[in-house]
Amino acid sequence: MHCKFFHAHATIRFRKNLITHLENDSGDLVTDHHQKELMIWHSFKERLGVNGFTGNLFNLANLLNSNNDLSCLIAPFSHQDIDQVAKLLPSDKAPGPDGFNTDFVKKCRPIICHDFYNLCSAFYAGNIYLQSINGFHITLVPRHENAVKVSDYRPISLLNTSVKILTKLLANTSDGPTIHHSSKAV
Repeated sequence: MHCKFFHAHATIRFRKNLITHLENDSGDLVTDHHQKELMIWHSFKERLGVNGFTGNLFNLANLLNSNNDLSCLIAPFSHQDIDQVAKLLPSDKAPGPDGFNTDFVKKCRPIICHDFYNLCSAFYAGNIYLQSINGFHITLVPRHENAVKVSDYRPISLLNTSVKILTKLLANTSDGPTIHHSSKAV
Protein backbone atom coordinates (compact mmCIF):
# COMPACT_ATOMS: atom_id res chain seq x y z
CA MET A 1 0.00 0.00 0.00
CA HIS A 2 2.83 2.42 0.83
CA CYS A 3 4.49 1.63 -2.50
CA LYS A 4 1.36 2.66 -4.41
CA PHE A 5 1.24 5.96 -2.55
CA PHE A 6 4.90 6.79 -3.26
CA HIS A 7 4.62 5.65 -6.88
CA ALA A 8 1.53 7.86 -7.37
CA HIS A 9 3.32 10.79 -5.72
CA ALA A 10 6.36 10.32 -8.00
CA THR A 11 4.10 10.15 -11.06
CA ILE A 12 2.33 13.37 -10.09
CA ARG A 13 5.65 15.10 -9.48
CA PHE A 14 6.99 13.90 -12.84
CA ARG A 15 3.93 15.24 -14.65
CA LYS A 16 4.20 18.57 -12.81
CA ASN A 17 7.89 18.93 -13.69
CA LEU A 18 7.51 17.82 -17.30
CA ILE A 19 7.78 20.60 -19.88
CA THR A 20 4.97 19.52 -22.22
CA HIS A 21 5.06 22.63 -24.37
CA LEU A 22 6.86 25.92 -24.85
CA GLU A 23 5.74 29.12 -26.48
CA ASN A 24 8.06 30.38 -29.22
CA ASP A 25 8.70 34.02 -30.17
CA SER A 26 5.69 33.97 -32.52
CA GLY A 27 3.36 32.88 -29.71
CA ASP A 28 2.92 29.36 -31.14
CA LEU A 29 3.01 26.38 -28.79
CA VAL A 30 5.76 23.88 -29.53
CA THR A 31 5.20 20.33 -28.31
CA ASP A 32 7.82 18.39 -30.31
CA HIS A 33 10.65 17.34 -27.99
CA HIS A 34 13.40 18.12 -30.50
CA GLN A 35 11.97 21.58 -31.24
CA LYS A 36 11.67 22.35 -27.50
CA GLU A 37 15.26 21.22 -27.05
CA LEU A 38 16.44 23.56 -29.82
CA MET A 39 14.49 26.49 -28.37
CA ILE A 40 16.04 25.96 -24.95
CA TRP A 41 19.54 25.46 -26.38
CA HIS A 42 19.44 28.62 -28.50
CA SER A 43 17.91 30.72 -25.73
CA PHE A 44 20.52 29.84 -23.12
CA LYS A 45 23.37 29.86 -25.63
CA GLU A 46 22.36 33.40 -26.59
CA ARG A 47 22.14 34.49 -22.94
CA LEU A 48 25.37 32.84 -21.85
CA GLY A 49 27.29 33.68 -25.01
CA VAL A 50 26.82 37.44 -24.73
CA ASN A 51 29.67 39.34 -23.12
CA GLY A 52 28.46 42.67 -21.83
CA PHE A 53 31.63 43.35 -19.82
CA THR A 54 33.22 46.66 -20.77
CA GLY A 55 35.65 47.25 -17.90
CA ASN A 56 36.09 47.39 -14.16
CA LEU A 57 33.59 49.53 -12.33
CA PHE A 58 35.38 49.21 -8.99
CA ASN A 59 38.82 49.71 -7.51
CA LEU A 60 40.24 46.21 -7.05
CA ALA A 61 43.00 47.44 -4.71
CA ASN A 62 40.37 48.71 -2.25
CA LEU A 63 38.62 45.33 -2.21
CA LEU A 64 41.68 43.17 -1.56
CA ASN A 65 43.17 42.82 1.89
CA SER A 66 46.89 42.44 2.23
CA ASN A 67 47.61 39.16 3.98
CA ASN A 68 51.24 38.22 4.39
CA ASP A 69 50.54 34.85 5.99
CA LEU A 70 49.36 32.62 3.15
CA SER A 71 50.42 29.35 4.79
CA CYS A 72 46.77 28.25 5.00
CA LEU A 73 46.73 28.10 1.19
CA ILE A 74 49.45 25.43 1.03
CA ALA A 75 48.46 23.28 3.99
CA PRO A 76 46.65 20.00 3.24
CA PHE A 77 43.05 19.62 4.36
CA SER A 78 42.67 17.90 7.70
CA HIS A 79 40.11 15.17 8.34
CA GLN A 80 38.40 17.62 10.69
CA ASP A 81 38.11 20.20 7.86
CA ILE A 82 36.60 17.62 5.50
CA ASP A 83 34.18 16.30 8.13
CA GLN A 84 33.06 19.84 9.01
CA VAL A 85 32.37 20.75 5.37
CA ALA A 86 30.45 17.50 4.77
CA LYS A 87 28.43 18.06 7.96
CA LEU A 88 27.47 21.59 6.89
CA LEU A 89 26.33 20.64 3.39
CA PRO A 90 22.64 21.48 2.92
CA SER A 91 20.31 18.49 3.09
CA ASP A 92 17.65 17.42 0.59
CA LYS A 93 19.56 18.59 -2.47
CA ALA A 94 19.09 16.88 -5.81
CA PRO A 95 21.65 14.21 -6.64
CA GLY A 96 24.43 14.95 -9.09
CA PRO A 97 25.49 12.83 -12.07
CA ASP A 98 26.92 10.23 -9.68
CA GLY A 99 23.41 9.67 -8.27
CA PHE A 100 24.34 10.54 -4.68
CA ASN A 101 22.90 13.45 -2.75
CA THR A 102 24.20 15.18 0.35
CA ASP A 103 21.90 13.19 2.66
CA PHE A 104 23.54 9.97 1.45
CA VAL A 105 26.99 11.39 2.18
CA LYS A 106 25.94 12.52 5.65
CA LYS A 107 24.22 9.29 6.66
CA CYS A 108 26.92 7.03 5.25
CA ARG A 109 29.76 9.19 6.56
CA PRO A 110 31.29 6.52 8.84
CA ILE A 111 31.51 4.10 5.91
CA ILE A 112 32.70 6.46 3.16
CA CYS A 113 34.70 9.12 5.04
CA HIS A 114 38.05 7.52 4.17
CA ASP A 115 37.16 7.70 0.48
CA PHE A 116 36.65 11.46 0.86
CA TYR A 117 39.89 11.81 2.85
CA ASN A 118 41.71 9.99 0.04
CA LEU A 119 40.02 12.13 -2.61
CA CYS A 120 41.00 15.36 -0.85
CA SER A 121 44.53 14.11 -0.32
CA ALA A 122 44.84 13.20 -4.00
CA PHE A 123 43.42 16.62 -4.94
CA TYR A 124 45.97 18.36 -2.70
CA ALA A 125 48.80 16.33 -4.22
CA GLY A 126 47.59 17.02 -7.75
CA ASN A 127 47.06 13.32 -8.39
CA ILE A 128 43.44 13.39 -9.43
CA TYR A 129 41.88 13.66 -12.85
CA LEU A 130 39.32 16.37 -12.04
CA GLN A 131 37.41 15.91 -15.28
CA SER A 132 36.32 12.48 -14.06
CA ILE A 133 34.40 13.96 -11.09
CA ASN A 134 33.61 17.43 -12.38
CA GLY A 135 30.62 16.51 -14.54
CA PHE A 136 27.21 18.01 -13.89
CA HIS A 137 23.66 17.99 -15.16
CA ILE A 138 21.77 21.15 -15.99
CA THR A 139 18.07 21.15 -15.25
CA LEU A 140 15.42 23.81 -15.66
CA VAL A 141 13.39 25.03 -12.70
CA PRO A 142 10.21 27.02 -13.36
CA ARG A 143 10.32 30.55 -11.99
CA HIS A 144 6.53 30.47 -11.45
CA GLU A 145 3.49 28.26 -12.07
CA ASN A 146 2.27 27.93 -15.65
CA ALA A 147 5.72 28.55 -17.12
CA VAL A 148 5.40 28.44 -20.93
CA LYS A 149 8.37 30.45 -22.25
CA VAL A 150 12.01 29.50 -22.00
CA SER A 151 12.58 32.72 -20.03
CA ASP A 152 10.13 31.37 -17.41
CA TYR A 153 12.75 28.79 -16.42
CA ARG A 154 16.08 29.16 -14.69
CA PRO A 155 18.87 26.65 -15.14
CA ILE A 156 20.57 25.00 -12.18
CA SER A 157 23.52 22.65 -12.29
CA LEU A 158 23.58 19.44 -10.29
CA LEU A 159 27.15 18.75 -9.18
CA ASN A 160 28.70 15.65 -7.70
CA THR A 161 28.91 15.89 -3.91
CA SER A 162 32.66 15.27 -4.02
CA VAL A 163 33.14 18.42 -6.12
CA LYS A 164 30.92 20.38 -3.72
CA ILE A 165 33.14 19.32 -0.82
CA LEU A 166 36.37 20.22 -2.64
CA THR A 167 35.11 23.63 -3.72
CA LYS A 168 33.80 24.41 -0.24
CA LEU A 169 37.15 23.42 1.27
CA LEU A 170 38.92 25.76 -1.16
CA ALA A 171 36.46 28.58 -0.46
CA ASN A 172 36.93 28.17 3.29
CA THR A 173 40.70 28.24 2.85
CA SER A 174 40.61 31.46 0.85
CA ASP A 175 38.20 33.07 3.34
CA GLY A 176 40.84 32.94 6.02
CA PRO A 177 41.02 31.32 9.43
CA THR A 178 37.47 29.96 9.65
CA ILE A 179 38.78 26.44 9.16
CA HIS A 180 42.27 25.70 10.40
CA HIS A 181 44.40 23.21 8.52
CA SER A 182 46.80 20.87 10.20
CA SER A 183 50.39 20.86 9.07
CA LYS A 184 50.42 17.05 8.90
CA ALA A 185 50.04 15.32 5.54
CA VAL A 186 46.74 13.54 5.06
